[in-house]
Amino acid sequence: MKKLNLENEVFKNTLEKFSIRLQTQRASTDQQYIKPNMVKEFLYYMEQNGKTKFNQINQKLVNKYFEYLRNRPLETKAGGMSDGYLMKHREAVLRFIEFVLGLIGLPVGKGESGIRIRLVKSKPTSKVILLEDEVKEVFNVCDDTMLGIRDKAILSLLYGCGLRRKELLTLEMNDIDLNKGRIHIADSKTKYARDIPMTGNVQKHIEDYLFNVRNRMLDSNSTVTNFLITERGTAMCNGNLAKIMEKLNERSSISKKITCHLFRHSIGTHLHRFLTLQDVAQFLGHRNLDSTMIYTHLKHEYYG
Repeated sequence: MKKLNLENEVFKNTLEKFSIRLQTQRASTDQQYIKPNMVKEFLYYMEQNGKTKFNQINQKLVNKYFEYLRNRPLETKAGGMSDGYLMKHREAVLRFIEFVLGLIGLPVGKGESGIRIRLVKSKPTSKVILLEDEVKEVFNVCDDTMLGIRDKAILSLLYGCGLRRKELLTLEMNDIDLNKGRIHIADSKTKYARDIPMTGNVQKHIEDYLFNVRNRMLDSNSTVTNFLITERGTAMCNGNLAKIMEKLNERSSISKKITCHLFRHSIGTHLHRFLTLQDVAQFLGHRNLDSTMIYTHLKHEYYG
């Protein structure tokens, strides 16, 4: 989203107060940044449509705004805004409306502003996966420097172990059991802990990073327990991981957009060529087989 400049002073001041409220409520760092920016786009839309007062916010205006969002072209890729991102916009706008009502002496509980935002899910698009040769190419673009060795460990966890992005970032040192060749996932999207076996290649990349890179990146007095760290010795975050994926995109000749979840979809499809759907679900940490059915479709789409 391009930089938007609000002109309405009341809008700007109220948005600043909303940001401060998020900080005092100890919202996550991401939420302290994302929600105000989403609200800012809503206020900018109001300005562009001649709405300069909060009492002009009504159901019709909100409906038109979300119709606009659904169809607004993205700057970074083709297509419109995803369902997930629209849901985040919905949450931000509703919380802001409730905040404004509280400021003018009409405090309401969560979800009681009278505004309803119903989002219709877009038609699902076919998932993209990497073929085995493409996975090898991504591994091969990682060099033998400290960062290259770390990036191979990341790829091994994303592809070889099928980890979700959050599972990767929250992985702790004591979750890695080299003696048993297993990785323990405690913090899962489904709240369902699981142990994942490491193949020989995965364990090789993990050990190479642990013994030759991680300790050299850490300060001697560091208390960081995250498995993945940056070159500055800090715990890796979403932004760091996104930059690594961008770097892999630039270095490889693959036309597909490389993301963390692309590797998870890829290993799920590759495994389902030889394993049952139940086995794949257990490996990926799915509690419901409906979530795993996509790999049956992908297997037939890519391998017949």
